[in-house]
Amino acid sequence: MAPAKLRVTVTDLSTVQRVLTLLTGRSYVLTRFAAEEAGGGRWRLSIDTIADADGADLLEARLHRLPSVLDVDVRRSPALAVAG
Repeated sequence: MAPAKLRVTVTDLSTVQRVLTLLTGRSYVLTRFAAEEAGGGRWRLSIDTIADADGADLLEARLHRLPSVLDVDVRRSPALAVAG
């Protein structure tokens, strides 16, 4: 298990809620969730979680399946544990 940071861009606020529901409906260990408006109705989500490589890949795949998700960037590293 290692920390993973996900940056997700979605088309609208209702998708922010869908992403949060997807995360809380599973057994992901969330350490941080933030959403900020990115302009043009889009939102940027920042998600910090603890997952193994397979779990992080599965989360990325689940996010890509949501039709209103535009982009998903996953960064995995033990060094993220000390980053704020």
